[in-house]
Amino acid sequence: MLELLIAAGIAAFPAAECDVAFERREETRLVLRLRPACPIGYASTRGAVRAILAQAGGDAASSAGISLAFGRIERYPWLSEMLARQASSSRRWDLAAGRPLAGSDNAYVAAALRGMPEFTALFGRWQILGVSVEKVLTRPAAELRLAAGAPVAPAAKLPYDAIVSVALKAQP
Repeated sequence: MLELLIAAGIAAFPAAECDVAFERREETRLVLRLRPACPIGYASTRGAVRAILAQAGGDAASSAGISLAFGRIERYPWLSEMLARQASSSRRWDLAAGRPLAGSDNAYVAAALRGMPEFTALFGRWQILGVSVEKVLTRPAAELRLAAGAPVAPAAKLPYDAIVSVALKAQP
């Protein structure tokens, strides 16, 4: 499979857990996509993000910027866990209903991600123009990997997955 991707002009990053395939397509802006073959950790995610952004090269100077698609964040367990933990202690998340008290679940997750230093640090010198989120999924806390003694009821519904892409612009 990897050989087919490489033959099609798609590069890959050799993460510790598995390869992360890169895709690239032109739309109104350059769209880059990460496709991990398995769930990957923070260090591998950071390495893959840095590698794909480095490949963007001169295209990043475009005034339209670029879009980096992560796909489903369940492929990044560290991020999925951070999102669930963040919602478990948020005054803006309704634990019983499994949705924000106000606004959409997509907007809630986008704001949560923008507020996570670990997430924003992935992009180094790149400026985040926006975070796009769709298809947020929730689960009871008892089914999620939360720290032992997490102050949340086992039935509390927390976000753990969504489709995420980030609009970026290169900083000079």
